[in-house]
Amino acid sequence: LGYGRGELLGRSWYRLLHPEDLGHVARQHLRLAGAGAEARGEVVTRLQRKDGLGWTWVYTRLRPEGPALLAHNFVISEAEAWCLRQQLAAEVPPGPPETFSPGLDFPGA
Repeated sequence: LGYGRGELLGRSWYRLLHPEDLGHVARQHLRLAGAGAEARGEVVTRLQRKDGLGWTWVYTRLRPEGPALLAHNFVISEAEAWCLRQQLAAEVPPGPPETFSPGLDFPGA
């Protein structure tokens, strides 16, 4: 993404998220915040690059750690993002469907 470690310390991850991804990430965050220490979550989102000229696709594994969430982030390609989003959508447990805004769908999906 182009940021140095010091530039990200103390900075909210939400400030880097693509606006169309905020709702999905917030729902996962709320779900995990109320879950036990064994809870896990996964999101595929776009993060703002330091140059401000674009976005980088990131696959993130989340887990609660005290009052915060620990995130392990992996930079992925747009094709990988599309595949992972399809896979994660297929794994959603029964209940109200997880909806993505139209801006999260890929052309031809």
